Amino acid sequence: MILYNLLAKGVILLVFLMSGPFFLKYFAVKNTDNRLLEKREQVLEIIRIQGLENFFLEEDYSSGFGSYNILKEEYILLERIAEPFLVDTIYNEERIIENESVTYRVCSYVFSSKGEYFLLEIGRSLETIKDIEKIIFRILYITFFIFLLLTFFLDTAFGKWLVRPFKQIVENKLLHIKEPQQFQYSPIETSTDEFRLLDVSLSDMMKRIQKAFNQEREFISHASHELKTPLSILQSKVEGFFNQDNLNQDQMEKLIDMQSTVQKMKKMVNSLLLISKVSNAQFLKSDSVVLQNLLLELYEEWKPMADEKNIILLLEKNDHFEFTTNESLCTMMVQNALVNSLKYTPEGGQIKMSGVNSTMGYQITIADNGPGILEDIMDQIKEGTVFLKNASKDKSGFGLQLIYKIGLFLNIKVQIDTKPTGTTVFFNFNKII
Repeated sequence: MILYNLLAKGVILLVFLMSGPFFLKYFAVKNTDNRLLEKREQVLEIIRIQGLENFFLEEDYSSGFGSYNILKEEYILLERIAEPFLVDTIYNEERIIENESVTYRVCSYVFSSKGEYFLLEIGRSLETIKDIEKIIFRILYITFFIFLLLTFFLDTAFGKWLVRPFKQIVENKLLHIKEPQQFQYSPIETSTDEFRLLDVSLSDMMKRIQKAFNQEREFISHASHELKTPLSILQSKVEGFFNQDNLNQDQMEKLIDMQSTVQKMKKMVNSLLLISKVSNAQFLKSDSVVLQNLLLELYEEWKPMADEKNIILLLEKNDHFEFTTNESLCTMMVQNALVNSLKYTPEGGQIKMSGVNSTMGYQITIADNGPGILEDIMDQIKEGTVFLKNASKDKSGFGLQLIYKIGLFLNIKVQIDTKPTGTTVFFNFNKII
């Protein structure tokens, strides 16, 4: 809109700018013609009253009369002509005066006096008009560019002020909203009916979205609770079969498979329940966590497992940083990344852990040289659409999805860079000022 206004005004001004000198010249010449006609009438009036004696000496009309002012801006010529002809016109003529070329606007007129005919010429220099034309043209150009600059800045400032409520709606209500419960329902202060309608419509839409999300989460939560009971019963019955003495090898293997499947189902149900609780913000974030100690505890806890799998686990750097959050969720988030690395890093591989202070806060990094994660699986994990994906291969995706959910809830930015040569997980804890 601002660019359109600027271009439209610029084109209009440019038309006036280009036509201005022509109008100026036309009116200046018209004014000069009127001045010449007035002077012609004055000279004829002098001749009628006083005769030609003021112009010719002793009635010698053969030499003619000529008079230029000192700056050669005006002149008068009067000479006798032998044959009468009709002349009453105004034209431009260039004359050489004292080796200098001067363009004049000339009024030429033939009249009779005492039976003789005379040619009267009154001229006025056009150089003044040309000089004025150049000055006006320069002023118009400067005014044109100044007008465009002022118009641009004023329109920009006014446009920003005009759409400020819309900008507040976008920035405060939409831009940083990743979950429906983060939406701010407080109305934006504005006197524009359209922005009020937009604000109310967004709030109503977000209420419907949040209601749908809550229903989905409640269903997952209730379903998870309901599934836990039969799974526990099923597990206890399987464990009861193990106590029988008459089991053969084939039956024992089938019972072990059943127990493994039940354990996987319990793990998935617990993950679903935890994701539901995190999404519903059912945890407090008031714990003061020393991230240096958190990393050290995880390193010491999982170092034996890494040694058992012949994986080199390194804690390269561990700076001190304290962060207010939920300690159990924060530990679970970082631990899930470390467990995934230990699970999928091949024997003889390497995992590096580090915690580094920066100007923006604190960054925990867990990097391995495993096979990486498929791109389509990563997209599904980020969108939260992974459910029982490759469950038979123990790759449900709930661990990574839980990392993202916990990071979002705790205001911790999670970034996962994965390649065929390895995966690196970054946890960025913003410094609260």
